[in-house]
Amino acid sequence: MTSKIAEFLESAENQQHYINRLAEAVAIPSVSGDASYRPDVIRMSTWLATELKRLGVSYELRFPGKQHLEGKEIDLPPIVLGTYGQDPKKKTVLVYGHYDVQPALLSDGWTSDPFTLVEDDKGRMFGRGSTDDKGPILGWLWVIEIHQKLGIEFPVNLKICFEGMEESGSEGLDDIIIAEAD
Repeated sequence: MTSKIAEFLESAENQQHYINRLAEAVAIPSVSGDASYRPDVIRMSTWLATELKRLGVSYELRFPGKQHLEGKEIDLPPIVLGTYGQDPKKKTVLVYGHYDVQPALLSDGWTSDPFTLVEDDKGRMFGRGSTDDKGPILGWLWVIEIHQKLGIEFPVNLKICFEGMEESGSEGLDDIIIAEAD
């Protein structure tokens, strides 16, 4: 099984596919601490929901309420909850991540547009959210996708919780966790 996955991942075409997907996510400036970016934070949740749907993950967007920010009352971005697999014989793993990012400007020291994934001459990739935390979230989705593409049974059930306010104190998350507790 691992050799099938390794072979899949070594393909330049597959690598480029996943780099392109990461670039799409990085391009969404989901800055939670700035009211003017709130539509982008919500757009990132919708992007994730589309990916979950494509992968056959049962999901819902839970809207935790309103927030007062910069003199405005605005919607908190949704918490994306999902379930992949419900086999009682398998362990269940909770996957947590956040799809919001810190602000990023060229004047902060970025050498390129922070919301454009770029590769430097050493093969390193840079883009706001690529490692904190959009890339890790996408890694989980790609694991599901690779298992599906290769016809390999997924070894565990997943419960998914992706939030859009971690960089701003996870406002709204506690109430949803309490409501979902078994």
